[in-house]
Parts: sequence; C-alpha cells; structure tokens
Amino acid sequence: MEHPVQVLASTTEHIVTASNTKLTVFDAATNAPIASATNHKALIRLLATFTDDVAKKAYLVSTGEDKLLQVSSLPDLQLLSSRDLPKRANALEVTASGDIVVGDKFGDVYIFPLDAPTVPANVKPEDLPKPQPILGHVSMLNTLALIPADPAHGLARDWIATGDRDEHVRISRFPAGHVIEKFAWGSKRLVSSLLYLPAPSSSSAAPSPPYLLSAGADPSIQVFELPSAELVSRFPIEEIISAYIVVNPEAPTPVPAGRRKNKQGAKKGKGKQVSTEGESAEQADAAATPEPEATAEEGGDGSAAHGAELAKGLAVVKMLEVGTTREDGGIVVLVAGSTALLYIPFSLLLPTHPAAAASTDAAPSLLRAAHPILDIVPTPIPASADSQCEFLVSLDHTRTPSLPPATTDPEQPHTPLMRISLGKDGQLRALPTLTTDAVLFDSAYAQQPENAKQPSVASLYPVLSLLHHPGDEEFAEGGGDDDEAPRVSRKVGRGVKRTAPGSNGTPSEVGDGEEGAKRVGKRAIGRAETLRRYEEAKRKLQAGGETAQSLTEGEKAAVKEMEEEAEAAAAAEGAEMEGAHVA
Repeated sequence: MEHPVQVLASTTEHIVTASNTKLTVFDAATNAPIASATNHKALIRLLATFTDDVAKKAYLVSTGEDKLLQVSSLPDLQLLSSRDLPKRANALEVTASGDIVVGDKFGDVYIFPLDAPTVPANVKPEDLPKPQPILGHVSMLNTLALIPADPAHGLARDWIATGDRDEHVRISRFPAGHVIEKFAWGSKRLVSSLLYLPAPSSSSAAPSPPYLLSAGADPSIQVFELPSAELVSRFPIEEIISAYIVVNPEAPTPVPAGRRKNKQGAKKGKGKQVSTEGESAEQADAAATPEPEATAEEGGDGSAAHGAELAKGLAVVKMLEVGTTREDGGIVVLVAGSTALLYIPFSLLLPTHPAAAASTDAAPSLLRAAHPILDIVPTPIPASADSQCEFLVSLDHTRTPSLPPATTDPEQPHTPLMRISLGKDGQLRALPTLTTDAVLFDSAYAQQPENAKQPSVASLYPVLSLLHHPGDEEFAEGGGDDDEAPRVSRKVGRGVKRTAPGSNGTPSEVGDGEEGAKRVGKRAIGRAETLRRYEEAKRKLQAGGETAQSLTEGEKAAVKEMEEEAEAAAAAEGAEMEGAHVA
C-alpha cells in the first residue's frame, strides 16, 4: 500500500515530495529522482525551501508530528541539523535572509537561525536555553504570512501576520512581535490561510496598494488593504466549492486509559509506574499530552484508527498568487478535503481599479479531480507553451469519492499526482501525463504494510478537526455521508470546557446540569478579548472627535457589522451576542 504525498515544495530547479516520513527530490526538468531520505520519525506536515543566492546553495526545511525542525541541503538531502520544537508546528516560513519562522499549535511564533548553533561537548541538550517566542496568541495558531517593508507604499518596517482558531488576524512587528501594529477585522470563523500580495512594481500600468488575503472557515475570502488593514472586499467561495468537499472530519478517539502516560514519561498502571527508556523529557511530555488531532490517529495495535464522521465543512488551507501582473494574475485556492481547485482573477477579487474595470469578462475557473487534493505547488519549468503557469497537485488516492455523474469529469485521470496549468485565457486545465511522470509517481511514495489502514483524516487533513468542538450540538452524532445533514452551529459551546460530575454523581460546585460543570477555556478567553476590543472601539466611536478619528476604517466597519448582526439576531430571536448584551 502506498502512502499519499501529503506535502509538496519546489525550487527553481527541483521538486520535493513528502510521503509519510519519506522525502524525495526530483529534477524539475526531467522528473528524475535525485535523492531520498527518511530522517523524520513521524509524518511530515510542513516543507519550506530557501536558496542562498550568494553562496549558491539551496536548503529544505521540514517538520512534522515528531516535532523536529530539520534543515537539509538540496538536492542531496544531507541532514545538516535537527532541533526539537516546543510544540507541533502549524505554520512554517523562511525569511529572505534565511531565518526560519515557526508557528505552533499553542499560538506561539519562534525564529530559528538556518544554521543550528553548535552544542558544546560538555553541555547536555536539556541544559540548553529554551527558545523564546516572539509573539503569542491565546488560541491555536494556524497560519502566518511575512510582510516585508515597503516604504513606498506605507510599510515602514517588516511585519508578520498571524491567524488563529478564534477568528483573529493580527499584524505585528517583525521580529519584535510583542508590538501589535494592526488587527484585521472581518473573519467570523477560524483563519487557516493568509496570503500577502505585494504592490506591483512602479512600471505597472495602474498603481495598486499591497493587500493581505485571509481565508479559513468563512464562506468568503477577505481582502485587507495595507498598511491600514481595512477590509475592502470579500469574495464568496462557499457556494462555488462546497459541492466538491468530500472528506468528513472525524471525532477524536480517546486514548485507552492503559496507554496514557504522565508528564514524567511513565505509563499509568495499577499502583505502579513503568519508565520509558531512552525517552527525553520533551518526548515524554508530548506523549503525556496527546494533541487533539492525534488522539484518533493510532489504535491499540499502533495502526490508524478512525472516529465517527462529523458534518463536512469549509476550510481553506492554501492560497497561491499566480500571474505576472495585477491585470492578468489571480490566486489559486485549495480547500481541505475538496476534489476541486478554484482560480479567482484579481479583477474579481481585489477592489475595482482602472485595470480591473477594463476586464468585464473575467470569471472564476474550477478544475475537478478524481480524488481529494492534498497539496499544490508551482512547477518551475512549464511543459506547455500555452500555459501562463503550471502546478503539480498531490491527490489522496486512498479516498475515491462517489460524486454524482454531473459533477465528475470523466477525462480526469485517476492518478495520485497530476499536472495542471493556468492558460492564458484564465482557465485551469489538467495536462496529459508525461512519460517521465511514471518514474516520479513510483519514487515519491512511501510503502506501507499490506495490512495497514488508510491514513486517517486527522493526519492528512488536520484543519478539518478544528471545524467542530466537543460542545457542538452534533459533535456526538456526526455528519455521516448524508449531504443534507445540517451544518454544525459553531456558536454552541464555543470556548467552554466541561468538567466531570462530582464523585457523588452530582455536578461539581461550579455549575449545575447533567453534563457537568463548565469552566472557561482558552477559546472563551480569546473571544472575551475580541468582545472587549469591540466595546472599546464602540466607546471611542460614540465619544466622537479625535477619539473617534483614532479608529481605523476597518475597526469602524467591524463595529457597524457586529451591531447590525446583533440587531438582526435580537429581532429574530431576542438573543444575546456572544454572551454580552449589545445596546
């Protein structure tokens, strides 16, 4: 059994694939395999490449479930360094100078040098100073985007944009992340993808400012103009792409009590503890606190286990800028668990300007595949003269959805990898399979035992596990395969953690109810902070004068939007807005 290629990366000369723990490098021109390595101990989740133009060297940065940050040389994949991360990484970027920026599941962002510092022979690894984050969120961080300085367009210094599970898009100074420059208000659900669009060069036909795009579980992509971070546009995508989402998230399977470990790395038994030999303190702590996405990945025999299916949901995981100018370019959007790619021209996405206004026939383009799409990466060497740009797409060949005939393209080949192009007419098309692609396909995959189960949803589509919460109404029932199953209400039980009833069978003293008491969790704290900022902005707006003028247009629009939403909800249900009455 072959494990799918879950992550892709590319340079100007090479293509890199990651299948389970296996890394493989191919020549971009011939598809010939150059090198392969399995230095990681668990599934690889993130890849990033860096090319040092001065030293004429290329590097590959990788990390995954083993919480190791590894740097390898390209194209030979020689391991140069391996460092332990405090928590599993959810976002990975490399700056123009070669610094590695990592965002982890606990909301912290760290900077690591490309060259790992040398550890003296007489110093133990556990005695080394712990890395310190440059910024932190109170919720799980899902994505980040680096915004380099551009004084000509109002960006006086480097910024970093970060998005989390609690709908926050924060713009901070880089690397002094403790200084918050802006909040990009506009998201109402989790943020899982950010894309910075730099301003076009001065030689462009029409001037245009830089933008920050934000997407996730919202039904639309939000467009923020920089440097003001004002919400200037939305582009709806849910109606376009939702019919092609074929992968259901799964409820996590609890770890059996006999396999849990305490924070000292010892298995919990009946009155005794058995230490795990050869396990470091960091590994022991990781084993003692299984991550939400990982609890369903492993069964009692070490094979993948699958929990109950939940209702399908929208979550954008990647946006790529394509095209050479704002006039003929756009973005390619990848949605987790979807069998289709979406291309949106800039003329539809960005606010109207002279160049966009001239394009009246622009329309989104949708390309369907035979399997759910896992990742997409640009290919440096086009194979077709009619292509504006080309991509290599990785497919989850372990899942073949049964779509209605009307939504299935019979011409799409059932291959685990496929090549697509964006034509000069703005349409996505599948390219014919090359003769050399067979070598790439065969060499890219990690072989699994014949009796191995297919990879779990949590391992290949981790963001889907964030769409539902244990407090949701349908968390226990799940969505199943019924396309008409109601969407989960994301406002039921959000940020609330339940505690077990007291030993006498009654709820604890904190609260009453059959389901146990409630205590405030990190998500509730994050939403309380959002509400506090909203109320503060509202007070400034009501005060008028210079106080009101200090608010950005984005903050004013957020206040107005929240008030309109609260008024509509009150008129329909007499309901409260996020637990606080809005006058």
